[in-house]
Order: sequence, then structure tokens, then C-alpha cells
Amino acid sequence: MILNRITINNFGAIYNRTMEFAPGLNLICAEEEREILFDFIKIMFFGFSDPYGKGCENDLYTRYQPEQGQEYGGILWFEDHGKNYRLTRDFGKETYVCQLFCQENENVLELGSDTPAHLIFGKLSEKLYENAADVKALKGTSAADFARELHNYLGALEKSWDSSMQLGRADQMLKMWRKGYLSQKERWQKDVQRQQDKMSARLEELESQLDELRDRKGQVAQQQTEIYSSASREEETLLGEQIRTTEKKNLEMIAVAVIAAVVGIVGLVGHFQMGDEMSRVGMDVCVAAAVIAIIYSFSVRRRLRSELAKQKKKKARMQVHQDKLKFSQEDLDENYNEMLTAFTNIQKDYQEYETETALPRSEDLEIQALNLAMETIGTLSGDIYRESGRKIRIRASRILRELTDGKFIEVFRDNQQHIMLDTEQGQAELEKFSLADMKLVYFAIRMAAGELLAAKTTLPVMLDDLWSGCPEEQILSALKWLKKQPGQIFIRTDNAKITELLEHIEYTKM
Repeated sequence: MILNRITINNFGAIYNRTMEFAPGLNLICAEEEREILFDFIKIMFFGFSDPYGKGCENDLYTRYQPEQGQEYGGILWFEDHGKNYRLTRDFGKETYVCQLFCQENENVLELGSDTPAHLIFGKLSEKLYENAADVKALKGTSAADFARELHNYLGALEKSWDSSMQLGRADQMLKMWRKGYLSQKERWQKDVQRQQDKMSARLEELESQLDELRDRKGQVAQQQTEIYSSASREEETLLGEQIRTTEKKNLEMIAVAVIAAVVGIVGLVGHFQMGDEMSRVGMDVCVAAAVIAIIYSFSVRRRLRSELAKQKKKKARMQVHQDKLKFSQEDLDENYNEMLTAFTNIQKDYQEYETETALPRSEDLEIQALNLAMETIGTLSGDIYRESGRKIRIRASRILRELTDGKFIEVFRDNQQHIMLDTEQGQAELEKFSLADMKLVYFAIRMAAGELLAAKTTLPVMLDDLWSGCPEEQILSALKWLKKQPGQIFIRTDNAKITELLEHIEYTKM
């Protein structure tokens, strides 16, 4: 990719300004342009991460926003894979425009503020651009601070790499999905627990009722046992004999009364038929005896009827009690059987429910699959981390050897992941070297990362002044190496020494 020209309508301190760029080295010296030019090019490609800003001090949208009513944006002409493009952006809140025009086929692509960069530039992502093209100086001013920042940067670079596989993002998405399935599983488990508690409470209730029924059945059975015991049977038999004896006596008294009545009638008839006095007296005696016998029989029968009624009433009570116990036993048996059936059914349902809930659900299978995917991503990330770090260090070592004429042989990591340098004098930790040497190592690592990350695409390199305080021979060596590279280089600096050293190297000054 080659940047040919930009037109800045209004962006920060620059307005109505057009700049032409050359394919090789381009030196940016003007202070106001140097501060915002690289931000403008990056934002033209990828837009603002938050296009409407929040008004905070570090918000780029607010920082570069022109006065009210002025057009906010510009035009960028660039060449990529043999085709020339014109990218136009207007960042106004009400008039947002993003248009990509291909001059060869005259295709126009209208894009929104949230259109992903890969839909515009293919594999060129903002992360790739930051790691491969946008080379900023580290902030450390002392050797210790610079070494610490270089450690952190190299570690972050190896982990993020070109982000083309989006492993970190994929891992986050998997975690979000897993969280969703875990929430579903938690809700389902709560529903299962509520259902189990409800069934358990019903089982306990039925079991308590069954215990009560068993106790009542036991009491009825005990009463029936008492009723049908030998003493009770003897009492019942004796009562029956007493009733029969009373009924027999009652019949006898009836017979006595009948005979007495006959005798009385005979005596009465004889009294009127007999002629002599003695015969009539004898008939009167018979009548009196008959009357007495009848009165006696009636008296005895009254007593016998009362006694018989009491005996029959007692027998009836005994029969009613027996029938009541019998019916109660039958009702208890029926209720017990019904409740036992209900208890058995609920117990069976509970066991089936437990078996069913113990089986893996779709959420469990999804969670297992997501865990496996996350584990696989972790393994892949580790492999990519090691492989990407190895490739960067190999290429950086070659660049270092070329920059130092073999003084620095290799940059590598030891077992504790410390950055080590292999030189003509031997191996040593990065912290043992001067700040100038560390800056050279950082430059080599950034150039190596840019080459490897860009792959088949040669990106323009937006290079901060990385050599402040470095010896002239190091700076000249780096500039000569940059001049030999096939891509487009932009150097942003106010270092007069660099301008002097570039007098013998072809470049374009902005």
C-alpha cells in the first residue's frame, strides 16, 4: 500500500491543506502537522472508535473537532494491489459520510460509521495497523523504564499477534455464551428444585396420612379383636341363651293365661248351671283361681317383656358396634389403598423425575462443548504465542545483525521469559545494555513485527522519532536500512540530527 496524497479539510489545527507523498522516505518536520498527521491517516482508514465522543480530555473526536459549522474530515488517495482509491470522510454528527471510490472500475462504496474495517480493506484491521504500521516511541526515559516497557510490549505483541484469528474475542464470545447457558441451567435447576421440593412435601404429607391411617386401622383391628375374643363370644352366646329362655318363659306364661282363661270360663258357666250350692262354690273357686293365674301370668309376662327388650337392645348394640367396626375397617382399607396408590405413583414420578434431571441436558452439552472450545482456544493461543514470538525474534535478530554489522547476534528469551541479547562479548539480559542499544532493539522488533504481520501486504510505516539520544552511527544505520526497504516510510521528528544525516539519503520532506 502506498499513500499518494491527503487533503485535510478541517482536522485539529490543520484546515484546507493538501500534502503529496513519495513512495520512499517521507520526513514530517512541521510541529503541528507532526502531532496530528499520523492520527488523521489512521482515523481516515478506521474512523473514531467512538465517533461522537464523550467530551473528555483524551477523546480524539473532541480534540480534533473544528469550530461549529466547519466541515470535519478530509480525503485520502492511496494505491493498494495495483488499484488506486480515494477515501472520503466527513465526521460531522449530522452529515457523516464515508465513501471509498476505486478509480480503475469507478465503483463507489458507501460506508457507515460502524462499518468494520475488514469490509473496506480486507484483512487490514485496526489492530494490525497499530502493530505493523503505527510505530510509536516508548515512553520510558531511563534504561530501567524503557526495558520494562519493551518487555511488556513484546509480550503483548506476541499474544495479540495480528488478531486475524480473533482468539481473544472468540474466547470472550464463548464465555458470554457459556454465561448464558449457565444462567439457563441455573434457572432450570431452580425450577427442578422447586418441583422436587413440592413433590417431597407431597410425599411427606401422604406418608404422614398413611401413618395415621395405619394407626386407625390398628385401633379398629384391636377393637375387632376384643369383640371377637373368647370372652366376648361367651357373652354373646350367653345373651342369646338368655333371650331364648326369656322367650320360652313368656310362651309358658301365655299358655298359663290361656289355660286359666279356659278354666275361668268353665267355672263361670258351671256356676250358672249347677243346682246345688256346693257345686256353685266349687265353680267360683275355679273362676277365682283362673283370675289369679291370669293376673300372675300377665305380671310375669310384663317383667319378661321388659327383660327381653333389654336383652335384644343389648344384642342390637353389640351388632351395630360390630357392623360399625366392619364398615370402618372397609373404609379405612379403601382410603389406605387409595392413598398408598397415590403415594406409590408420586414416589415413582419423583424417581423418574430424578432420573430425568440427572441426564445431561442440551445446556449441559453446550456448556461442555464451550468449555472444550475454550480449552482448545487456550491451547491454540499458547501455540500461536510461542510461534509468533519465535518468528518475531528470529526476524528481529537478522535486522539487528544487519544494523550493527554483527555486533548484536540474536535477541531471545531465557527460561524465565526475560529478553536476552547475544553479542560478540557474550549473552546478557536486556537491562544490562544502554538506552540507545535498547532503542535499537525496539526498532528491530517493530520492523520485524511489521514485516511478519503485513504478510503479503506492504503497509506504509508511520515511524516516530525512536532515536532521541542515540549515537549518529546508529541513527544513520537505521535510516540506510529503512531506505532499502520496499515500502513507504514516514518519519515524524524534530531532531535536526536526523535531517542532517538524511542529506546523503534520498527522501521527501513535508
